[in-house]
Amino acid sequence: MKLNDLKFLKVKIEKHPTRDIQLEFLEKPNAIAALILNYTEDKVLLVEQYRPGVNGKLLEIPAGIIENDEDSKETLKREVREETGYEIESYDILYTPTKPLILSPGYTSEELYIYIVKLKSENEKVYEKQLDEGEDLECFWHSLESALEITNDFKTHYALSLYKNLK
Repeated sequence: MKLNDLKFLKVKIEKHPTRDIQLEFLEKPNAIAALILNYTEDKVLLVEQYRPGVNGKLLEIPAGIIENDEDSKETLKREVREETGYEIESYDILYTPTKPLILSPGYTSEELYIYIVKLKSENEKVYEKQLDEGEDLECFWHSLESALEITNDFKTHYALSLYKNLK
């Protein structure tokens, strides 16, 4: 595989603005993540999937790349539907980000918009997932308390602390 074959990571080099050195970074599309709460707000929906960066499966909140000219809310709607089977009519948005998080500015350009949503009832219809090519994930409901213990995913921990501050 060649660097040009990479689908969503692009290696870039730029000159430092005040020093005579080159800086390497990854240009990566922006993304969203969604903390999905059940109707009673005592459980969170986590997805389990293989992640090469940790060489194993990881529990995390649903997330995905902002494609083409989508805005972050359109991506939220699409990614939640694809990864969990919930349509936008099934949930209310409790928190919409005013600005994205910058995850690792030293080596990537990615910005992440974190949303918090809540199912409208305990009986919301779950449609068949529409996973992207190469995705293999399963959804599991976990208590809010256990979610912090069973994952070390940054976006999940951040979203949970954001939710606690909303209350």
